[in-house]
Amino acid sequence: MDAVIEIVDRDGHCRETHKIRAWPLRIGRAPESDLVLSDPHVAGTHALLHWDEEAGGAPRLQLLPSRNGGWLDGRRLDADASTVWPAASTLQLGTTRLRLRTSLDPLPDEQPLNRADEPVRREARPAWALPALLAVWLLTLWATNWASGDGSASWVDTVSAILAPLGLVLVWAGLWALVTQVFRHWFAFGAHLWRALVATVALQLLEIGVPLAAYAFNLPRLQALETLAMSAGAALLLWWHASVVWPRASRRLGVGIAAMAIVGLVLTVGRRSEQQYWIGPNYMATLPPPALRVASPKTVDDFVDGLQALEAPLKQQAKKRNEQDVSSGDDE
Repeated sequence: MDAVIEIVDRDGHCRETHKIRAWPLRIGRAPESDLVLSDPHVAGTHALLHWDEEAGGAPRLQLLPSRNGGWLDGRRLDADASTVWPAASTLQLGTTRLRLRTSLDPLPDEQPLNRADEPVRREARPAWALPALLAVWLLTLWATNWASGDGSASWVDTVSAILAPLGLVLVWAGLWALVTQVFRHWFAFGAHLWRALVATVALQLLEIGVPLAAYAFNLPRLQALETLAMSAGAALLLWWHASVVWPRASRRLGVGIAAMAIVGLVLTVGRRSEQQYWIGPNYMATLPPPALRVASPKTVDDFVDGLQALEAPLKQQAKKRNEQDVSSGDDE
């Protein structure tokens, strides 16, 4: 009768498979055993496995004299005990778990391969893509730093403004690669660095492009998209990283991360509820060159009329401030 014995872990996953070539089979720690177990809690010859024709053709386990005996599906077996070893039942000798399969047992159907078990595509993009994207990002960092400065910064400050974000991105990708190494045995530094750079470049271009568009077309409310894009981009980046580590749970991770992003956005709106714009900034700290202005400029009269609309809110704010000052003076 053809049969195999599988050594399984605590989760029931097979670690080793040993084919039974002759009956009876001696199981123990001694070298003369047919199935040698490297377990200090197993005797030299711990058990014998017979094929019992009298029982209708079934494997029968006979425990030999030992200190620890065994367990069959959690049921205690004393030394010198004899019992049938059913299919799919787990036998524990010492700390070693064994499972018996014979040619009479029905063979389960082949299972579809999980995405986590598929071969990892380590060269899914051209070799030049990552260095090129890194160069684009560094150039964007330099251009942003140059545009926001007044020309008085030294070369040390300029280099530091570029290297500091680069170091943060490298550390970020390294930490995700370590997590991937733990769960998938793959140090995916390049994959995580690519994701971090793609998201960083996209968010930085949005951070530059949205205010420019708002200024060019005179649409200040358009700056609200910047905060929305930042929240959505951060959530997508987390999901993109996590899908590398846990590909089978990518859908559940997406739902959880999206929920966290929505909660964070609601909190942001709550913190800014007293500002002029709930999500976007109140004003642009740096104005782009007038040549980029597409919308028609307002006339002086329209500008003055707009200032008059601010008179009542400013008076109300000043009155509130004066009342606060008077109240503070009375307390003293």
